Amino acid sequence: MTGYDFANRWIPPRERYVPPMDHTGGHKDSQYRREIGEVICARMEVGETIASIAADPAMPSYATIFHWRKVQPEFAAMYDRIRADLAEGRVSNRRGKHVADAWRIPHEIRLGLRRHWVAGAKSTYDRAWAERFCERVAAGEAVSAIVKDPDMPSSKQVYGWLKRQEEFLDMYIAAKADQRDWLEFEVDNLVMDVRPETFKQTKEEVARLEGWIGRLTPKAYRPPGGS
Repeated sequence: MTGYDFANRWIPPRERYVPPMDHTGGHKDSQYRREIGEVICARMEVGETIASIAADPAMPSYATIFHWRKVQPEFAAMYDRIRADLAEGRVSNRRGKHVADAWRIPHEIRLGLRRHWVAGAKSTYDRAWAERFCERVAAGEAVSAIVKDPDMPSSKQVYGWLKRQEEFLDMYIAAKADQRDWLEFEVDNLVMDVRPETFKQTKEEVARLEGWIGRLTPKAYRPPGGS
C-alpha cells in the first residue's frame, strides 16, 4: 500500500483518492477495486472502525465491506493482515509492560513499597480452550450460554482468567469487536432486503439487534463541563 504523493509527501488515509462508486440500489457488477481496499485498510491501521469508514459517503457500505472480505481474496488478505498487526501491537504493548514490571516490581518489594504476595494454586488457563471460547463469542454466543457447555470451564474460571490472563483479555476484546461488526452487518442486510409486507417484522428485528449492539459498544464519558 502506498500513501504518498508525487512529491513523496504522506497523504492521510481519509484524504486518499478512491475510485467513485455507484451507491444506487439494484443489481450491479462488483465495484471492488484494489485502491478502495487499500484505503479501507489504511484507515483501519490508523485507528478507524469499520463503522466510521462505511459512514463516509465515498466508501462502500458496512455490508459491502464484509461481503468483499468473503469473496475478494486480495482484500481479505490485506484486511486480515491489518487486523493481525493491530492485535500484535496491543500484545506487544502489554509485553513491554511485563518487561518493565519484571525489573521494577522486585525493586519496589525490596524498598518496602510493594507487598510480596505468595503465589497461589497454578492457573488452569489453556490457550487452545481460550481460542475456541473466543470463536464462539465472535459468532454471537453469550458467555452465560457458553459456560453451560460441559466441555467449557465455569463462569468463575472465565472471569478469573479475564482478570489475570492478559492474552485472554486481548482475545476476548477482539472477539467482542468481531461480534459487534457481524451484528451491524446483519442489520444492513435486513434493511436492504426489507419489503412492504415484512416492514414491521424487520423493524422489530433491527431494533433488537441495535439494542444488542448498544450493549456491546464501550461507553464514552465526557468530563463535567466538556463540550
